[in-house]
Amino acid sequence: MARKLSFSRSINADSKEVFSQIARFENYSEFIPGCSKAKLIEKNDDYEIGELTFNFFLKTYLVRSKNILTDNTINIEQIKGPFDFFTGQWSVIGNERSSTDVSFDAEFKLPFILENIITDQVINDFCENALEAFVDKLQIKN
Repeated sequence: MARKLSFSRSINADSKEVFSQIARFENYSEFIPGCSKAKLIEKNDDYEIGELTFNFFLKTYLVRSKNILTDNTINIEQIKGPFDFFTGQWSVIGNERSSTDVSFDAEFKLPFILENIITDQVINDFCENALEAFVDKLQIKN
């Protein structure tokens, strides 16, 4: 069964700075829970390929994704990893009040063995923790 997740937040920061921070793939290990390493493997004008290393339940997981960056979005597609499939999108929109609306939407399918172990609440908590850490990092810089 495919699952969807969506979260958003308004951040008191310039939209270009917010997008720049999200686009820095190498920094993901600083704010994604369980991510011990983030490495940019390939970068060209059309897309980037990055690899994240996660440590959960005494096991290491690698997620390799193709990321397409536009002016205010990053589209993500898993190339290799533990999900049967994973697609996501970051969206960064500046508004008149010198704040920025950030959203992340994803659709994914867990492998059968993990489907019943990882609840929607675990996924939501994971995403909230990642977003909070990211927002905290941005607020420290400003």
